Amino acid sequence: WRENKDRIVGFPGRFHAWDARHPGKWNYNANYSCEMSMVLTGAAFLHKYHMHLYSHEMPQAIRSKVDEYMNCEDIAMNFLVSHVTRKPPIKVTSRWTFRCPGCPEALSGDNSHFEERHGCINYFASVYGYMPLLYTQFRADSILFKTRIPSERSKCFKFV
Repeated sequence: WRENKDRIVGFPGRFHAWDARHPGKWNYNANYSCEMSMVLTGAAFLHKYHMHLYSHEMPQAIRSKVDEYMNCEDIAMNFLVSHVTRKPPIKVTSRWTFRCPGCPEALSGDNSHFEERHGCINYFASVYGYMPLLYTQFRADSILFKTRIPSERSKCFKFV
């Protein structure tokens, strides 16, 4: 993170994608992919300046939507940082999920969770007037951890 203080650095990664069934709409996607455009903020580093921007400069309409849903604050932060820096986040570790055994039930367990997140992405894009999220395939993984990854997911570029 010290070398990329202008970006969100952490895990797990997520991405936005066109909704093939509804032209002109975006979907939030948590499936495994070689590309990502967001890093969830539960296990991420970001500069405190971005927190200031989130609280004082980001459009109030976005903060109000986050408060209404009690969801999407991580998506809003990714929109903000990508909008300000024009850079994607950096994913670290090969982990695709964030486990918290001692935590109460997660929001993602609710059926409406993903529908709300689809709605947030579309609403935030309309407030910004464009889609600021940027795709990347870059991740900073340490080989020292010897993380076991299933063979079908071990390499995004099978022929390199």
